[in-house]
Amino acid sequence: MNTIQPAVAPDATTRIGSPSAYRIASVKEVTDRDALDELMLEYYGVLVEKLTAAGVPGGYTPSGLKASFWPNLHKILPPTGRLLLVHDAAGRLVGAATLQQASPDAGELKRLYIRPEANGNGLGRRLVTAQMEAAKSMGWRRLVVNIIKGNEESIRIFEALGFRYIGRYAECFDPMDLDPWFVYMQCDLT
Repeated sequence: MNTIQPAVAPDATTRIGSPSAYRIASVKEVTDRDALDELMLEYYGVLVEKLTAAGVPGGYTPSGLKASFWPNLHKILPPTGRLLLVHDAAGRLVGAATLQQASPDAGELKRLYIRPEANGNGLGRRLVTAQMEAAKSMGWRRLVVNIIKGNEESIRIFEALGFRYIGRYAECFDPMDLDPWFVYMQCDLT
């Protein structure tokens, strides 16, 4: 069984699992903007597909959603956030998860994504677990997340890690018009 080493040091590279398979790193700066930009565009493309499948009215595009990522990068980097990146053995970026401060005592998990070729290796669960540990190390008492209804794989991960269903949380910055298509969850860290 692989051990999880929490991503707590803002400038550390944190390894989780087999070094020959995948490397999860908590980063304090983005050194390969092109690779992360490509991953985020892919993530937002999947997000738009899921929103469309869930019945959300059109108008959302991957590039439109991604447009807010770079101007808000500071929110997901230390000291008030965490950006975890997953690389495969060849060094290709295959996943990410972000954590940002939602209130003085809470964090919000966002942008949990693993590319299809890396799916099925427990990376989603490892990312969430590492972000939970990072949130605890920052003194936060709870974590919140919103997930598109029907995204059963993600919902199962959060349920298994002790997240419970709640109503829309006050700190959610996603548009209110998307509310009917989201599930809201919270985990108490104390």
